[in-house]
Amino acid sequence: MKTAVEFLAISLKNHPHIKHSFRFKELVKQAKEMEKEQIKEAFVEGSLSGESGLNFEEYYKETF
Repeated sequence: MKTAVEFLAISLKNHPHIKHSFRFKELVKQAKEMEKEQIKEAFVEGSLSGESGLNFEEYYKETF
C-alpha cells in the first residue's frame, strides 16, 4: 500500500526542477515522518476502542 506522501513523492521525483533537489528529498523525509506520526495517533485512538492484537510498529511494518 502506498501512502499519499509516497504517491506524491514518486509522482514528482521525475519533474525536471525537482529531480535532483536536496530540499525535495528532505521535505519528503519530513512529510513521511509526519504521516507516520498521524497514522500512529489514529492507530492508538482506534486501539482504545478495541483490541487489535498488534502494537503500532508491527502494524506499521505489516501495512506500510
